[in-house]
Amino acid sequence: MTEPLNLRVVMGSSERRGVWTVPSQVNARVMWGNLELDLREAELGAETTIDARVTMGNLEIVVPSELAVDVSIDTVAGNVEQGAKESDAVTAPTSDEPAATMGVYRDPAQALRKRLHVTGNVRFGNCEIISLRPGETRLDYARRMRQIHRARHLALHGHHHHRHHRHERWREIQAERELWRTEPGRSPWLPWWLQAQMRRRIFSWFAIAFVLGVLAGHQYWPTHRWWHFAIAVIGLMVMSGAVSWRLTRPLLAVVKAARDIGDGKLDTRIRARGRGEMNVLASAINDMASRIEQQLKDQRQLLAAVSHELRTPLGHMRVLIETARDTHDPKALAELDREVLTLDDLVGRLLASSRLEFGNLDKRTIDLGELVSDLATQAGVAPEQIEAEGDVRAAVDPTLVRRAIANLLDNAKTHGGGAVAVRVVRRGAQVAIEVDDAGPGVTPDRRADAFRAFVPSSGGGLGLGLALVSRIAVAHEGGAWIADRPGGGARVGFTVGA
Repeated sequence: MTEPLNLRVVMGSSERRGVWTVPSQVNARVMWGNLELDLREAELGAETTIDARVTMGNLEIVVPSELAVDVSIDTVAGNVEQGAKESDAVTAPTSDEPAATMGVYRDPAQALRKRLHVTGNVRFGNCEIISLRPGETRLDYARRMRQIHRARHLALHGHHHHRHHRHERWREIQAERELWRTEPGRSPWLPWWLQAQMRRRIFSWFAIAFVLGVLAGHQYWPTHRWWHFAIAVIGLMVMSGAVSWRLTRPLLAVVKAARDIGDGKLDTRIRARGRGEMNVLASAINDMASRIEQQLKDQRQLLAAVSHELRTPLGHMRVLIETARDTHDPKALAELDREVLTLDDLVGRLLASSRLEFGNLDKRTIDLGELVSDLATQAGVAPEQIEAEGDVRAAVDPTLVRRAIANLLDNAKTHGGGAVAVRVVRRGAQVAIEVDDAGPGVTPDRRADAFRAFVPSSGGGLGLGLALVSRIAVAHEGGAWIADRPGGGARVGFTVGA
């Protein structure tokens, strides 16, 4: 029985993240402060209890998406929220969502055997349990939650048209509430309907004006005259003008930035101020500009890389055709056939990448064990080195998943001396596909780069192999990872939603 961990924050801020051992009992006390506990890389026991006592403060608990969480918290004028899990999604994330699992490999099967209990009380404060994937940021989480809520809305209301104005207004209110609930930069102290900075300013200024007007009228003007009202109207007009100027000035900056981005100045960014809706708008526009800039950069790199990759085999094929025409050598024809297969593989990768760009997934329920066995056998892996555990059927796009498995096997052959083991394992709501190789492994500082396109590697090429694996996994509600294989070598794999 380990000793309980006592955490106390008073008028300050504290964080626990990274690799750390969590005892079976954690007592968290927060008063006028902020405490964040990140459990994604932490070592948890079978049963862990966090006793939270929050008074006019904020407690955030970040948990792995596979961990079972029970919440039993009493609230007094407080807020307790538990974020949606991946299994709550109706549709898969878009293909441009970044890969969510890089670096330290966590076994989802072990997480499913563990349980976290969150108890205690919240008084005039906030307690939030957020389910994040390994390596996922708050911005990625907010984007994923928006996609989940959008998918839910389409599933519930996609074929039903509301004709009444109050229903439309209610949907707008709910949409604003969900926007602020999933916004990482929101203020934890305020309710969602006061997160908008413009709204707070209007309420504050007119409340101040009303109070000052009542006090001044009671103190100095016991007898009312008509010019009293004129002074009040002029004062309110001046104050309203000042408030309007403060409100519209950030909007004009946003308009200017949007026009600059439309003119091709993709390095334009808006300086975010405060925490209100202008900060949300600035972050959204900056994120949009960054993604557009990165997409155009990737397209230029792709065009240059494809031109280079195609030039070499095409030139070699031209020489082989001339040789075969003059000498009738069957070896030249066999080598020509290999060059054609190389070009076909390159075109297949480009087509898979383009399908992910447009989100064209043709999902069918298939047995991933049979698919992996066929591809691994064709790649020269011995049957006794191929393993399938549990029900490994899943609804996937067979063409894309076949491409991802082939890329894993090709990566093991190119960089790891060949695959020594291939396994398909059912882990909760996901199916994992892993390939072990006999190479030197991948250092932790190089694992993130392995999933990025156009990053040079020792094997040459476009660098699309593992980048495609990661994007295909994310499009199927999963992720990709690199870990150390027991006994040496690398273990590279990905998961898809079952």
